[in-house]
Amino acid sequence: MAAGAAEPAARGSAGLDALSVTVRNTGSEPIACGAAVAHWFSVELGTVAAGEAVTIPLWRDPANGAVFTLNPSQDRLPIERLWCGRAGRSWATRSEITLPRKPGAADDIALACAPDGERLACR
Repeated sequence: MAAGAAEPAARGSAGLDALSVTVRNTGSEPIACGAAVAHWFSVELGTVAAGEAVTIPLWRDPANGAVFTLNPSQDRLPIERLWCGRAGRSWATRSEITLPRKPGAADDIALACAPDGERLACR
């Protein structure tokens, strides 16, 4: 590669570990989950009806703890923040989901989400 040339961005899940985030909606209204990715861009990760659950497939670099979602072109989108909130107002009513950011192996995440005042609480 020539000096000063940028390396191509890594694509796909090769070298990454799967990290599943399962969200169960224990409330009576639909909820939606989303993520902020680089440059203030957000992506929708799933909507969950009352009494249902969704499993969000994510990918994690075990060497540095970075967490990604893959777009349809298999581009790695680094997740800065992950949340679930009331559908239609997910950001305003969000419950932030903490992702494992340290190098090494990480366990899958399972949460139950329910209304907590105007916001959603996921534990």
